[in-house]
Amino acid sequence: MEKNENGENIVRINVITLGASGVGKTSIIKRIKDGTFNDKIIATVGLDSFCIIRKYEKKNLSIYLNFHDTMGQEDFHGLLPPQYIRNSPIVLLVFSSIDTLNDLIIRWYKYYKDNTNIDNSKFILIGNKSDSFGDKRDEIVKKGEEFADEINALFMTCSAKSSDNMDNLERFILKEAKRFIDELEKKININNERTSKNKNINLNDKKEHKKKKGCKCK
Repeated sequence: MEKNENGENIVRINVITLGASGVGKTSIIKRIKDGTFNDKIIATVGLDSFCIIRKYEKKNLSIYLNFHDTMGQEDFHGLLPPQYIRNSPIVLLVFSSIDTLNDLIIRWYKYYKDNTNIDNSKFILIGNKSDSFGDKRDEIVKKGEEFADEINALFMTCSAKSSDNMDNLERFILKEAKRFIDELEKKININNERTSKNKNINLNDKKEHKKKKGCKCK
């Protein structure tokens, strides 16, 4: 937990996007951040970051969602800093067709899985450009659902261009961010309880030790 310049409690959570070039990773982030769409977005080179701030009223804090937008070129694997992979509890796996879904499975998901403990990550599988699926929609949805079930991911289709289902996507992301905060808080409380118990045990041991040392046999 930290505080911003206004003294407000904040939690920073990294969200990383993975997927082939052209599937709309940047467009998704910009639609969530600004509510806009630009079909002339230049392909991401390297790694771009965007911060989106949302309130968590129940905990009286703000969530700083740090979106790390990765380029989709095949040779980018060696350029993705390991810390962004290990420190991103929320992973957006993005595709927009059968081909890019297959690419996501055999390349991007595998790369992520090989470089971190996936048990600490929550995946959201996103079929973007749903407005252009056409007669491939049923096949795309079926394959997406199958892969999502396989990796225990949330799955949804959306369109950053038309904004179809984008509100639900943001809701999914925020829900997972809140879940991460709740689990983190629970772990901290458990550790604090253990530390407190250990201190009490140590203090009692010292008292017993002193008492025994001062006793004289009669």
